[in-house]
Amino acid sequence: MFLALVPMITFAQERIMVIADPHVLAQSLVEEGEAFDAMMDNQRKMIDLSEQAWLALMDTAMKYKPSLLLIPGDLTKDSEKASHELVANSLQQLRKEGINTFVIPGNHDIGGKAYGYKGSEKVEVENLKDEEWESMYSLVYEQVIAKDTESHSYAAEPLPGLTILGIDGSHNSAGTGSLSDNTLAWVLEQADKAVSKGNAIIAMTHWQLLEHFDMQGTLESACRFKNADALRDSLMHHGIHALLTGHFHVNGISMYRDTTGVTNDSIVEISTGSPVTYPCPYRWLTLSKDRQDLSVETEEITSLASQPELLSYSREWMRVHTENMIPELTVRAWNKAIDYMDKNGDKMGSVFGPTAVSVIKSSLPADDATRIELTQKYFGSTVVDLYMVHSEANENENAKSDSLAQEVYKGMDGMLHELTDETLGKTIMGICMFCEVQNFLIATAKDAATGPVQSLTEDITLYGTKYADQTNDLRVTFRINKPWSGETGMEAINDAVSTSKFIKDGQLFIRRNDQVFTIQGQKVTE
Repeated sequence: MFLALVPMITFAQERIMVIADPHVLAQSLVEEGEAFDAMMDNQRKMIDLSEQAWLALMDTAMKYKPSLLLIPGDLTKDSEKASHELVANSLQQLRKEGINTFVIPGNHDIGGKAYGYKGSEKVEVENLKDEEWESMYSLVYEQVIAKDTESHSYAAEPLPGLTILGIDGSHNSAGTGSLSDNTLAWVLEQADKAVSKGNAIIAMTHWQLLEHFDMQGTLESACRFKNADALRDSLMHHGIHALLTGHFHVNGISMYRDTTGVTNDSIVEISTGSPVTYPCPYRWLTLSKDRQDLSVETEEITSLASQPELLSYSREWMRVHTENMIPELTVRAWNKAIDYMDKNGDKMGSVFGPTAVSVIKSSLPADDATRIELTQKYFGSTVVDLYMVHSEANENENAKSDSLAQEVYKGMDGMLHELTDETLGKTIMGICMFCEVQNFLIATAKDAATGPVQSLTEDITLYGTKYADQTNDLRVTFRINKPWSGETGMEAINDAVSTSKFIKDGQLFIRRNDQVFTIQGQKVTE
């Protein structure tokens, strides 16, 4: 299994194209009118340009002839069968030109409601069923070397020294990515086989495993896999050091290193933005001849027939439609803040008593209209500007980042003072107690916000810890295939004679004698 035992073989350098979340809506399903306009007004994706953008990317692939094209999900707007047929036919044309393609489903690709648009009518159309996925994309499944029986996951060796692991997390009606224990076991088995051959592994799935800024998974839980941290550790421990994802529509590259000190393992997640979302990106990967290094470059679609100035057009589209989404996002943010208070109220209650906490929570604005008004008053366009900076990636290089962070803190300070002045002034007797409770609440809330905001604006994950990592989101090279060199405890835990591994609730464990450990060596109670 260990790469140190495998002789190094040199192959040809390979160029790989990556497209994520193209969300193609076949124009054959669209007759423009009120229904289509209403759909377009309510989202950030430029669905009206999706077919044009897709065909432009196909032309790009034809021109540059990459060795592989990889697409980590959300090929269609909402699983329309006609859209899938358009995509699959395009990929067949690439295959005739010697460009091999691998895809994996996302949350918009299988089942659910699919619609076409005819003037003022929104009309339900045929969608792609789960059992039709593999026949629709037979160009993928005809060449796999192994296929999971419970999902659309697969392993393939399309190039010498390279294994592609397509990991299907789409079997969850809640819309978040997840793997059954059996599928996880199958994925790890395929990874072990690839490692035993000395192959580099590029894994591909739709949902993210790593956070690309601190608390991303808390603020937007649907962007990550269920049990994301445990799954991340399992893949990393079995030799998967490069993962391609999408779903969040933002270019982000994040490196995770084992933070327990038990191993020196790491995994890099390359999450690619959508060609129908500003700034309309796609990626180029270069796999080195020795299969050890993977380089990443990022390009953008800058022009389409109907939008010759696509970059500026998409930027303005993003700004306007993000502003339209602010009320909905505000309500979600307030609900998360209340949930945070519920989970962390004991800390404040231990200082000032549970009655004070209860009074504060009951006095906060409960109606959405007031919450939206407060947010607009104290944050204005700051949130929109911050999202635009995040969408452009490499936030630390953007001159606006620091001032936007300060605007967030200023707005939060003003809003919290207004809320606590009104709430605490009415309910707590004594100016000293008022000031103490107010200062504690404001300091606690600002402290909770500082980490994620600074992590985002400085493009640093695990902000403020010794594991803090700043990774270029657009251009970077990683070592993805290396000899095992864990020296601090895993040898004892992994003793082949006395240990066994098992998976439970999506997490990999190691049993040694009568003791159970996580794969990073932490002892747990079974």
